[in-house]
Amino acid sequence: MDGIREDKILQVTIFNHFASSFRLLIACVGFICILIYLRFDPDAITVFGIGLLIDAVPALYLHIEYWIKNKGEEYEIRDSEIIQRKYGKEKCYKNQDIEKIIVYLSPSLYKNSNFHLLSIESYHYARIRLKTGEEIVLTCLLAPRMDKTLRQMKGILFEKRKKIFCAIN
Repeated sequence: MDGIREDKILQVTIFNHFASSFRLLIACVGFICILIYLRFDPDAITVFGIGLLIDAVPALYLHIEYWIKNKGEEYEIRDSEIIQRKYGKEKCYKNQDIEKIIVYLSPSLYKNSNFHLLSIESYHYARIRLKTGEEIVLTCLLAPRMDKTLRQMKGILFEKRKKIFCAIN
């Protein structure tokens, strides 16, 4: 059916929390399995515990930062506009109000790869610059792949940037 399209609603959900932190959950399960196999050897606990902390702390930092940034927000992405619903108020941003969209991705997501060595590689966000100077930040807790979600908007300059640690500055 031509012309009929479902608009994309973005909001923080349990599925999006799980999708972002999936690599960290896999690392924790792997850590526990290795420790069981090694019969909880104290040296193994130390070595693998330090490795897990090196992976987990930055990922948890990003997860909390993203959640704080987008909690209580909902966005409706259409071809010609973005509708923001925040604390019961609704704002509409037309395409002509948007200067450009910049999506910050880890190197593996930038290459469109699903192979991640570290848990932080699944975290990414988009910065929508408005012509008024205002900015909207949409994180991966709203949609698992923000770059693919925002590509549907027509006539807007779209830019992808690599960033190793995708903290919101």
